[in-house]
Amino acid sequence: MNQADGPDGRAGYTTCMGTRKVLRVAVLQPALHWLRPIPNMHALRQEAERLARPGAIDLIVLPETFNAQPCDFDEGESGRQARQFLATLARACGAAVVGGSIDYAHEDGSRRNTCFVVAADGREIGRYDKRVLFGRELDGRQAGNAPGIFELAGLRVGVLICADLWDPMLARELVGRVDVLCVPCKTTVLSERYTRYARALWWNLALTRAMENGVVVAVSDWAEGRHEATRLVAGSTLRETHFTSGAASLCDPSHRPDLDRIQRTLKGPAAGAIVADVDLDALERYRAYRRSVGLLPAEPAESFG
Repeated sequence: MNQADGPDGRAGYTTCMGTRKVLRVAVLQPALHWLRPIPNMHALRQEAERLARPGAIDLIVLPETFNAQPCDFDEGESGRQARQFLATLARACGAAVVGGSIDYAHEDGSRRNTCFVVAADGREIGRYDKRVLFGRELDGRQAGNAPGIFELAGLRVGVLICADLWDPMLARELVGRVDVLCVPCKTTVLSERYTRYARALWWNLALTRAMENGVVVAVSDWAEGRHEATRLVAGSTLRETHFTSGAASLCDPSHRPDLDRIQRTLKGPAAGAIVADVDLDALERYRAYRRSVGLLPAEPAESFG
């Protein structure tokens, strides 16, 4: 595979045959550790650079709250470090990065679950703030109010964060406006009895959103794991335990009817990565078919009231 120059002169789409546009996407499912931001970022960089060596990676997708440190714990310092890390990672890998998300203390005083999107040269393109808050986010976090749509070397990328994907309208509003929908998540459950259940739910949800909206859906998740932390509540030490599920997947509806190629998952819930080529021309042919039978709108969603 060889790198083709994008419209702005930088490395853009990976091309396999002639002018056919093929994008190589790497979806990470790292084994992260709660409240250990520096080791987590080190592990992410090691895995991303390993994937970038054998061939060009165009886009890397990281999971939700990848630094694993709430901004309340250190006045937002870890979040600022994680934001800088994304630029370093993009330059080191020569790839655009959908930077998962960070529990971030913004300059206006708001605290949000925020995804920063970075171009291959390390420039920050923009940000998306999670709109469907979940669990503890309902107390003390502010929801976003705008869709996340970004252009990276000519590629149209959308971002939703975790619980956002459960609102079908948030994905539907991106129809005709994005080619790849990146979904950083942290599939959190209270008991390890539910990790398999959570994976099945997320795999089915991602597949449904991909097929019904004619977009590639790339879900990056934490690997399956047990996470413990302690905190002070009313002067007493409270120990908390939660579990993550390992539900990463990459769904490309253009491969129908080959189910094994439509949805790619890891063989197990442990750490790993999914790397796949996305043929943008084949994706457009799938969308054209869906429009022809009345299952997609004829115009981008933004044209409708």
